[in-house]
Amino acid sequence: MATSATSFPLILSLLLALLLASPVKCSVTTLDASDSEVWSELTTAWDSVLPASVFKEVKEECDRFNSLGDVYDLGDMKFGKKSTNWLAMSEGEESAEPRNFIEYAIHQFYELAIPEQFYGDNYNIKHYNELKRYTKSDIQGAEWWIQARSGKEGIGFHYDKDEAYASNYMTMSFPIISTITYLTDAGAPTLILNQTSLDGSLEFPEVPHEGFLSYPKSNRHVIFRGDLNHGVSKTLSLDVDTPNSRVTLLVNWWMRKPMEPNCMVFTDALAKKAGFVYPEKVAKAVRKATNPGPNKVNSESTPFLNITDPKSKNTKLYSRHMERFPPNDGFHYDMPRIKDLVAHTLYAVNWSWEHVFGTVGMLDLWNQNQISSLFRIVEPKLIVFVHDDRDLESPTGINWWLQPLAKRYQSRIKTYTATTEKAQNAWGEFGIIEKDLPIAVMHDTKTNRKLVLERGAVFGEDKVEELMKKFLSESSDEL
Repeated sequence: MATSATSFPLILSLLLALLLASPVKCSVTTLDASDSEVWSELTTAWDSVLPASVFKEVKEECDRFNSLGDVYDLGDMKFGKKSTNWLAMSEGEESAEPRNFIEYAIHQFYELAIPEQFYGDNYNIKHYNELKRYTKSDIQGAEWWIQARSGKEGIGFHYDKDEAYASNYMTMSFPIISTITYLTDAGAPTLILNQTSLDGSLEFPEVPHEGFLSYPKSNRHVIFRGDLNHGVSKTLSLDVDTPNSRVTLLVNWWMRKPMEPNCMVFTDALAKKAGFVYPEKVAKAVRKATNPGPNKVNSESTPFLNITDPKSKNTKLYSRHMERFPPNDGFHYDMPRIKDLVAHTLYAVNWSWEHVFGTVGMLDLWNQNQISSLFRIVEPKLIVFVHDDRDLESPTGINWWLQPLAKRYQSRIKTYTATTEKAQNAWGEFGIIEKDLPIAVMHDTKTNRKLVLERGAVFGEDKVEELMKKFLSESSDEL
């Protein structure tokens, strides 16, 4: 139970200035999942991307590099972020030729990085009213780093970005292309969504209906557009929770180097000190290597998960998963049962309307980013106060009807759920006490107009929708 003296009215007063903020507009064309080219315009993948003998050297080198820790001796950085490494690809710049096996791999990946594939005629996302049309010549270098995770560990959904720029200016600058190279066969899959953002403040589309699910497979290289929302879903893992069993080499292609200290040049001096300069050894190994690949994963052979059964509660076919999107929105989506998914497989995914939801925020009064976002959003808010998550997530819980309801009204109302632990301090703002739960309220944060569901009414979808309609109708009458 929350006990802080900080009250909802105080938060309201502190953020009152945000009420005048204008919503950001962005022009987006969402790719049609029925189009056979949709997946190649979001992602491509290559198996056996490196010769087997060279891949072994890269894997061993990545393990060794990861064991070094903070090679730049930077200490704690803003927001707990960590440093990545920069490899320039321009002629004449330091590190233009591979000094080690990791850099050799990056040079090979460069040959597969084709921006025109992702930024062609169907790409219609305007960033600050400017259409991006990147080409190979725009790539100036690679940002790279290594991740080691346990077999069932997830990675929160996020956008790859210039981390220092985001920390300093609270907005996002994206790479042209992002890539993942799996160094092991184990771990949870990557889920790449057909969803982007102008600068991190709003997502487009608000609810993605297409995605690309990639289970780890050694020596597989996955390439995707650099401004796509993605993460690693631990609930879709097919593996046991073995430490450091999921290892990946991440390489992002940029038109300019991301800012320091989050992205640092791995200089010759540092590379020599760490024991990562041996170009002759690399050249010799490459000459001896044989490689039948790389083999492009054909889109026609990619299994297509067309999740369209209208019975959204049909647990015989699907299980529902939930990821958190910043600042604290729940992304709920159905997937086949774990026993029906196959390791090492790439899946193209299409969700019909009733199988994917992402419009409901999980209100947390201690999450300042979420509170700031709440007051920036100009639409009125529906807040459903409950005791705890058990009221929401059970097979007969509130979310089963609230998610579709919120999605139907997403252009006019922003919906939140609020547990006692995270949002009890807001009760007083609406005259709520514990015995009223569960209960719904409407709140226009621009005018501070409120409407509370009648106490004692049978709580359910019909009553909550009546509340929403009444509030919208009264708002229209006031205009």
